[in-house]
Amino acid sequence: MMSRGSLYQPSEEDRLRVRHAAIRWACDTVSDPDTLYLDTETTGLDQRAEVVEISVVNADGVVLLDTLVRPQSRIPPDAESVHGISNAIAATAPEWPQVYDELVRIIGRRRVVVYNAEFDYRLVTQMNGRHRINHALPGWQCAMRHFSGYSGQWHAKYGNYRWHRLDHAVAVFGHQPGGHRALGDALACRLVVQGMAGSD
Repeated sequence: MMSRGSLYQPSEEDRLRVRHAAIRWACDTVSDPDTLYLDTETTGLDQRAEVVEISVVNADGVVLLDTLVRPQSRIPPDAESVHGISNAIAATAPEWPQVYDELVRIIGRRRVVVYNAEFDYRLVTQMNGRHRINHALPGWQCAMRHFSGYSGQWHAKYGNYRWHRLDHAVAVFGHQPGGHRALGDALACRLVVQGMAGSD
């Protein structure tokens, strides 16, 4: 990655190389029948945030997990305004240890693709720490980073390809956004990967 404020601009050859790499990744991903797509909704973004919803779909878009999670802290109004999950809705949901047991059973050693994988993986890890669960999942692959290379829009300030929101990425391929719920966004992530693969 280049330094902030760099004057560097990638050549057209570099842009095409990065785009083709993203397409190759997408083709490999969609050709793997064991690929899973995951998304979470949370109480926030910081180190105290909790998962309040998590969903997993398989390569065919079949729902394998779609559940609310009861948080230990209250869901702030600003988070509720994004995903619509209120404290009342989450009050009767299962707690994280029960949900995580099911998540581990589903994932096993399969490839997991997430739009902004770093964030969702961190939140799952935070939940494990909060509940004293001594278990680490293998790393997840990030569709957002690959889409940034696919779209090829250079961000001069950060010296890298621009990251895009999921609703923008899925709209590029003519699909509707996931609506900021875990299941809709997991399905939208799958469509983005399929869209990149279809560009081959």
